Formats: sequence, structure tokens, C-alpha cells
Amino acid sequence: MMRARAAAGLAGAAIFVVLAAPWTALARRLGRPRPAASVALHRWLLAVLRVRRRRFGAPGPGRRLIVANHVSWLDILVLGACEPMAFLAKKEVGVSRWTRWLVDLQGVVYVDRARKRCIPQVNAEIARRLAGETPVVLFAEATTSDGTRLLPFRSSHFEPARQAGACVQPVYLDYPAIAGLAATRAERAAVAWYGDAAFLPSLWRVLACGSLRCDVHYGEPIAFDADADRKALAGRVEAATRRLKAKARRGARTAEFR
Repeated sequence: MMRARAAAGLAGAAIFVVLAAPWTALARRLGRPRPAASVALHRWLLAVLRVRRRRFGAPGPGRRLIVANHVSWLDILVLGACEPMAFLAKKEVGVSRWTRWLVDLQGVVYVDRARKRCIPQVNAEIARRLAGETPVVLFAEATTSDGTRLLPFRSSHFEPARQAGACVQPVYLDYPAIAGLAATRAERAAVAWYGDAAFLPSLWRVLACGSLRCDVHYGEPIAFDADADRKALAGRVEAATRRLKAKARRGARTAEFR
């Protein structure tokens, strides 16, 4: 049964790729911004993968650096389906043609974490996107986990918020249900995408789950004081995200189903 569900989902994903690629190419040729063009595509792909979103809270106004925890490649689809946005992604994500195609839908900003001297250049590009009113997503843990705990936030890429006069909005992503039942920690690990794991086996595990639910918890935007220290800001955002996590574990009451 699980193999049948996974095979059906994989077939649906293949159909999506075949149909979405020309649409994306047309959007680029017409000069339509890729983040805006990709929202409907991400929602469609989530439907194919049988991932349901619940949103708690709302996106803030104006320029925003969105800082989220990181569990899986699904995070890109879930967030990209909420609103137009761009992503900061490590260079290794672009090695696979599948994952590169996926994140390129967002007009992604790549960073080589092994070359710290590139950080100012990357930050300048993030600031440019923010100044253009495109929210940029930063996975501040700089790696993935199963979502049951938060890793310390790195502050290197908080500086563009100051440069662009943007707020920082914390977001907590939670995958609490698989096949309609509360997910155990072992089942959450099946959703997570760790380290150098290959994409296609991870996709197969997700499809084998049958269905998933992802809760997106938006926190209140935090203003970046021009005189503030980026490390202090990273600490504030991490603390706010931990509060969102605690609220999610207690069971949030009001959500917008998608």
C-alpha cells in the first residue's frame, strides 16, 4: 500500500514537472517576477504531495527578512505557497538538478558557507532583494533537524535587514501529523532532510507517508534598530521562534487552513 501511494505521488510529481517547466519558462520570458509566478506552482505541488498547510498568524507588512527553522526541502514549498518570497540557500542545494530547479523558482540567493569572505557580497544581494519589496527567507540554523529542537541561530545574514531598513519576522515550521495522526519523533525524522542525503530517496519517504500536515507559525515582526548589534537581534529572533515552538507544542487554537 505504501509503495502504491509513493508510486502514485511520484507519477503526479513527474506530471507537475512536465507541466510546470513551460509555465515557469514563459513567466521568465514575459518578465514576470519568479517569486510571484511560483506561488500557484508550489500550492499545486503540495497538493500532489498531499501536504496540507495550516497558517497561524500572518505575514507582516513592508520589507521583511523571514527567519525560519529548517526541517526539509518541503519547507521551501510550504513557505513559497504562503506568499511570494525569495530564499537564501547553501550552494550545495544547487548541485542536484532537481533541487536547483525547485529553488530557482524563487530567484534564490546562493551562499557558499565554506567561504566566509563571500558573506558581504551575499548580504548585499539579500539587501537588494529586500529593498525591492521581496521578502527573503533565511534558515538561520544553517542546517536541518527533525524540528523537535531548535539549533542556535547564526547571525551572519541578519545584516541585510539593517541595510534595507527591513523588519525581521520569525516563523516556526512544524510537521505534527502524518496520515492524519500525530507524528512520533521517528516519523518526523522521515520527513526531515539531513545533511548530504540524496533528494529522490527523501522524496520517496515523503510520498510513502500518504499525507502530511505542516503548521506555519508567523510571529510578530521585529524592527531592526539601526544601532543594534546583529548578534543581539539574532538572539531576539531565536527566542521569539522558541516561543512559537512552545506555543505549537501546547496546541495553537486559531489557524487558517489551506
